[in-house]
Amino acid sequence: MTTSRRHFLRTASGLAAAVGPLHTHLASPFALSLAGLGAMASQSASAADTSGYRALVCLFMNGGNDAHNWVVPIDATGHAQYTAVRRELAWPLARLQGITSTTQGSGRSFGMPQELAPLRSWYEAGRAAVLANVGPLVRPITKAEYLAGTALPSKLFSHNDQQSTWQSLSPEGALSGWGGRMGDLLMSANSQPVFTAVSSAGNAVFLSGNSVTQYQVSVDGPVGVNHLTRGWGLESNSASPVLRTVLQTSGSNVFQSEYARVMRRSLETAATLRTALSSTAVPALPTSAIALPSGGTLNLSQDDLARQLRIVAQMIGAGPAMGMRRQVFMVSIGGFDTHAFQWRDQPLLMSRVAHSVDWFLRTLQGIGLFDNTLLFTASDFGRTLTSNGAGSDHGWGSHHFVAGGAVRGRTIYGSFPVTALGTATDAGSGRLLPTTSVTQYAATMGRWMGLTSSELATVLPDLGNYSNTALGFV
Repeated sequence: MTTSRRHFLRTASGLAAAVGPLHTHLASPFALSLAGLGAMASQSASAADTSGYRALVCLFMNGGNDAHNWVVPIDATGHAQYTAVRRELAWPLARLQGITSTTQGSGRSFGMPQELAPLRSWYEAGRAAVLANVGPLVRPITKAEYLAGTALPSKLFSHNDQQSTWQSLSPEGALSGWGGRMGDLLMSANSQPVFTAVSSAGNAVFLSGNSVTQYQVSVDGPVGVNHLTRGWGLESNSASPVLRTVLQTSGSNVFQSEYARVMRRSLETAATLRTALSSTAVPALPTSAIALPSGGTLNLSQDDLARQLRIVAQMIGAGPAMGMRRQVFMVSIGGFDTHAFQWRDQPLLMSRVAHSVDWFLRTLQGIGLFDNTLLFTASDFGRTLTSNGAGSDHGWGSHHFVAGGAVRGRTIYGSFPVTALGTATDAGSGRLLPTTSVTQYAATMGRWMGLTSSELATVLPDLGNYSNTALGFV
């Protein structure tokens, strides 16, 4: 197949036309990286405190994590209630390791499964914490209001809509996420604003802002031009000279000249990042097999989540030298929609998260940026306490983790619900009515990133519905 310049420009024009709405519709990582250059020309002035360097990392668990089995009551009454409602999904006491917690009332104690031992170690060291029963809300809600359909988030229990609601505070179709909106207010502090919001997890609304466009990287670094050529009729050997000719052209064709200029800047930006990453002393992932409590082994060098966290660690390591002060990242892992085979699948998922995060945090310590980084977990939704016989079904509230040098750890924040049916937080089948909102969770992290109260109100439009917007974990 031959590729004429006319054909190249026609297909390139189609790409450029898609750049406008690409936050939610365009899948090409290179195009997203290219479009991120627009942020360099539209930096927002900010009153935020952006002294020093700080990075916020979202670890999104796609599918809806069953966190009822991540943090488990181990006191006699609590574990009996848990076992009664979870039945075959319940962890036996022998598989749980106790954690310190003094915030949930006398007589209550909690543990984590052996699969989460690396994460438990960070918790006990005071550098990780649990956020209990977090979920999207419009405002604080009672069970009676839920049953009456009052003030509910849109499209509860839907994967796509709740992923979007967690990431943007709006259902599917949202054009910006709260991570990207934070980036809008922080990007002016960065010498390379195109790297303000970075995804190694593909396109995600979480990192889309009004000025900021997410910059996508692969687990190996900047996305190359070969990703652009696929699917755009540029796969032939003649595409390279055609591309080179177009990039060097400065004729009277306005579109051609502008496209060439933006493409050149995109390639130069990728080269800048590649050079910065090559000088960052981040170790390789270990290749030795890790024996797992549930049987089998885990090789982090072949694990996608660990590889995503490694490229994020590289970018964090390179950040200060590149003139970056504030960055927001996103990584993801799938497989959490455990309607069936939960006992087969969830222990491995737990181990993958725990060991990958452990490696990431240790690496940050090694490069001196542990205190400057905050990692948090998120997911579509929680799941039902009740078992369907092989797994659990879509829920609402869920428990989450934060970790990093700034975390005030060894604590369960919020109100950990009684693990039983028919309680004030049971919306049916053990679906938890959240007692902490995503907005409160996000606001606490936004303050750590340096945003003022008025700035947070633009990032999180429903912030005024909550009296406590500083949860205290940082």
